[in-house]
Amino acid sequence: MGLLLGVLGTVASYVQLTRFLREDLTHVVSAQQMALAEYVARDVDTYLRDRQRFLERLAATLPHALLAQPARLAEWLAERRDLQPSMSLALAVADTSGKVLVELPTAAGATGATVRSGGTLAGRPDFLAARGGLPTIGRPGIDPVSLQPILPMALPIKDASGRVAAVLLGTPQIATDGFLARMLQGHIGRSGGVLLISPQDQLFVASSDPAMVLKATPPAGVNPLHDRAMAGYRGSGTTVNAKGIEEISAIASVPSAGWFVVARLPTAEALATVGRMQGFILRYRSLGVGAGLVLISLVVAWLFRPLLRAAAQAEKMARGELPLTPLPVVRDDEIGQLTAAFNRLLSRLDDHQAELGRLAHHDSLTGLPNRKLLADRLHQALARAQRQQSQVALLFLDLDGFKRLNDTLGHEAGDTALKEVARRLSGVVRQSDTVARLGGDEFVLLATDIHAPVEHSLHALAQKCIAAVGRPLRLGESDHVLGVSVGIALSDGSDSAEHLLVAADKAMYGVKQGGRGGYAVAPARAGAAAPAVAPAEACVPA
Repeated sequence: MGLLLGVLGTVASYVQLTRFLREDLTHVVSAQQMALAEYVARDVDTYLRDRQRFLERLAATLPHALLAQPARLAEWLAERRDLQPSMSLALAVADTSGKVLVELPTAAGATGATVRSGGTLAGRPDFLAARGGLPTIGRPGIDPVSLQPILPMALPIKDASGRVAAVLLGTPQIATDGFLARMLQGHIGRSGGVLLISPQDQLFVASSDPAMVLKATPPAGVNPLHDRAMAGYRGSGTTVNAKGIEEISAIASVPSAGWFVVARLPTAEALATVGRMQGFILRYRSLGVGAGLVLISLVVAWLFRPLLRAAAQAEKMARGELPLTPLPVVRDDEIGQLTAAFNRLLSRLDDHQAELGRLAHHDSLTGLPNRKLLADRLHQALARAQRQQSQVALLFLDLDGFKRLNDTLGHEAGDTALKEVARRLSGVVRQSDTVARLGGDEFVLLATDIHAPVEHSLHALAQKCIAAVGRPLRLGESDHVLGVSVGIALSDGSDSAEHLLVAADKAMYGVKQGGRGGYAVAPARAGAAAPAVAPAEACVPA
């Protein structure tokens, strides 16, 4: 039970703390990612607006007369670009037909102007939009000369009447220019990063992962959170990217270009603390459960040691190796109370066993020894008589008139009479003698160590029995008198118990036939002459 509770507690802690910590850390990381995405989006927006404003100033201040003088126009553009070293832009001016009038590259160390004849921008969407009078950020692409990612920006150059006279194009290199370069080189954690996405172009404009720069965004259905971002959602969430990696992402808008920034961090990295916490729980809770089980085992062993000792002692008593004795009560607690209850039960068991033993060897009505106990004592008496060369007398007594009394007054009166006769006969014998009831109205008196003269001793003993039984019995409202016929068998120990009982019974039967109320002594051996019968009147005491 202790192990089960410990395991359940560990599992509950593991599940609950894991869920709580995952939710809490996800919320915290999402908030951090959102703050980072918004910060990056503001910087990207500032980056774009700074370059747009620079190009707007150039377009507003460019002398229209220089449009016909490409060399001077190139010098004019170079001078002003060099005043903004942080904005390394490739600049170009095209007329309204798309013909390139002048172009300044952004190659490192490039100075002056380069005029490229024959070039045209007539088919580019950004040029067409600027020629229509709208400042435009074009589709990011790859510079065919430097092979670096570039971001074209086009603005109209208007004359005094507001008519578009030419188009100014500024093209920063994303990978080397300002903040975007730093963004491309930065990472969130070990494997997280930032994405800059153009939803209208379905293109990754910039990324911490160089392999993703200017690559198409995944199709719909691959990344649910990306699909929501493409539809206009801004916020944070947990999603699975196109590579099958679960990550926590936050999305913020870049208003000037209609783009959005994604700050992303793999869940496994963001929630690494959860894994460490899980390991901590399993490691230390396992140690705690083990220590708890050891402690519980020691406490239980200490608590139940008296019970185990008592059980061992009770088992020995059950096998008969120890007598039935009360168990020691060590402490006054539940185990002590259980031991005390067992001792009380043992005491009652002893009482019941004693009662059963008494019932097995005594008559249930009179309390006198029964036939079984009489036989045992008779065997012992015969053996002792043979050893000590003494005499043993067995008197077989049968009540006279008991049947008539029992039939007239009922069995309850008869039982009362039998108990009174038993009490009287017990009063006339010595402590060493035995009075037993064989059943019905038959009693046996076993007398040991009969002294000489034997005839006188037997006569006196028989007279005492006859006199004791013959006294009036008070039953109900009247007195009743019973008699007794006594048959006596005498032995020096050489006879068997069965022979002695049969001889005494025969002698008593002879008394019954001779008139009752007297006694007779059986011959010493079976087959001898019939026993002499003493008449009743001769046996009545003076």
